[in-house]
Amino acid sequence: MPLPKPRANEKKETFISRCMEEITKEEKDKWPDQKQRAAICYRQWDQWQKDHGHPEKAEK
Repeated sequence: MPLPKPRANEKKETFISRCMEEITKEEKDKWPDQKQRAAICYRQWDQWQKDHGHPEKAEK
């Protein structure tokens, strides 16, 4: 399963919550530690922001 990415106009806290839920459901065996899953989600958010240059909301 590919890692979740922010959706258009999705706020950070909404994305992190959705990401954690998806990774926990689909990839818990791969990443059993909750802190590790959280770090992955925050990294996904930060990378999206860096690539798209939006400070708070992810856009297409």
